[in-house]
Amino acid sequence: MFGVGGQEIVIIGLLFLVIFGPSKLPQMARDLGRFVSEARRSIDEFKDELTALEDEEDDKKNGSRSRRSQDKDQPDETDEDSYDL
Repeated sequence: MFGVGGQEIVIIGLLFLVIFGPSKLPQMARDLGRFVSEARRSIDEFKDELTALEDEEDDKKNGSRSRRSQDKDQPDETDEDSYDL
C-alpha cells in the first residue's frame, strides 16, 4: 500500500502515539473513519449521477435512432415520385 511496509506503519503509529497521546488517538481514529465513509458515500453518489446522465444520453440517442428508423419505413414523397417514371 503506497510502498509502506509493516515496519513503517508501526513507526508512524508510535509517532502518533507520542505526539497526540493515548487519549486523543481513539477520537482521531473515529474522525478519520467518518471522513473516509463520507468520502466514499460522496464518490458513490457522484458515480451514480454520472451513470444516470450517461443512461439518459443513451436513451435520447436510441430514441432518436428509433424514430429515424421508423421514418425510413414510411415512404417519403420523393420515393413515390421516383416510382412514377
